[in-house]
Amino acid sequence: MIRFVKHQEIDPEKWDKTVLGATQPTALATYACLDILADNAWNALVEDDYQCVMPLPYRSKLGFSYIYTPFFLPHLGPFSQTKTEQKKILDFFNYIPAKYIQQDLILNREILSFLPDNEVFAMTSYELDISLPHQTLFNDFSQNTRRNIAAAEKHLLTVELNDQSLSDIVCLFRNNKGKNKEVRFQEKDYRTLICLAEWLLKEDKLDVVECRKQDGTLIAGALMVKDVNNCRFWFSGRDNTESECKPMFYLINEYLKHIAGKPGVFDFNGSMNENVARMYKGFGGKAYGFPLYRHSHPAIKHLLALPRKIKL
Repeated sequence: MIRFVKHQEIDPEKWDKTVLGATQPTALATYACLDILADNAWNALVEDDYQCVMPLPYRSKLGFSYIYTPFFLPHLGPFSQTKTEQKKILDFFNYIPAKYIQQDLILNREILSFLPDNEVFAMTSYELDISLPHQTLFNDFSQNTRRNIAAAEKHLLTVELNDQSLSDIVCLFRNNKGKNKEVRFQEKDYRTLICLAEWLLKEDKLDVVECRKQDGTLIAGALMVKDVNNCRFWFSGRDNTESECKPMFYLINEYLKHIAGKPGVFDFNGSMNENVARMYKGFGGKAYGFPLYRHSHPAIKHLLALPRKIKL
C-alpha cells in the first residue's frame, strides 16, 4: 500500500537502505542529501515498510505548491530494490497529492516509457564502462578527443585530487560559464552545492579533481561523486581564457586512469549542449535515455494560457 509521508515522519535509516539498494541507486537521494538539496522541504510516497519510496521535493509560489527536481540531483522517481513494474510506477504518480499543482521531475531511465507521451520529454546522457583497463578505454576515444589530449600534454598540465580546491572550482564556474544567461544558479544554489560537496567529502563519496598549468594556476576542475558502485561527473568549472590548453579533455583522461579497472560505470551526467554531448561521446561514452516529466493541474494549464501568464 502506498501512503503519503511527511518529511518529519520519514525513517532515515529505512529510507537510505531502499535508495542505496535500489535498481537505479544514487547517494544523492539519501535522506541527508535531500535535506541539503531541498532545504528540508520534501515529503515522500512510501510503499508498505519502505519496499519502494519516492521523494517529493516541493516549493511554494503565489500560494501554489509544486514539485521540482533540485539542482545537482541527477534523478528522482520511485526507488525500489526490485525492478518496478509499470503499474506500480503509474500508481506512485497517481498518488501524488493534488495540492501539488505542478510537477517537474527528472526521472531514472527505467521510467522512460511508462508515462503519458505528452508529459514526458526524452533527455540523453552518456556512460562509460570503467571495468576495462585505461588503454582499452583510450583506444575507443575518437580521433578528435585523442588529438585534444595530445594538445593539452604540450602545456605540461598537472591533474591531482585536492579537496582544498573545492571552492576555487565553484568560483571558476561562477566567473565563466556561470555568467551565461541560460545558467539560472543563484547565490543560495552555490551555497547548497558547496554544503552538499562538503558532506560528500566527509562521507568519502566525492573526488575533487583539479587541473593546473605549469606555473600552478588552476584552470579547470571537477567534482566526481563516488555514487554507490559508479562514478558520476557531477560538476565542473574551467577558465574560458585557457581553452587552448584543452584542460577538461586532459582532466577527464587523467581521472579515467585513476578509476579504470574498477567495477561500474562512469556517468557523464547528461548535457543538452550539443558540444558537451559530443565531448562525452568522444570519450567512448554510450548514450542512454532518461525522462523529464512535466505535469500540470488542468486549472494551472488554463492560467498559463491567459495573456498575462503566471510563471511557477
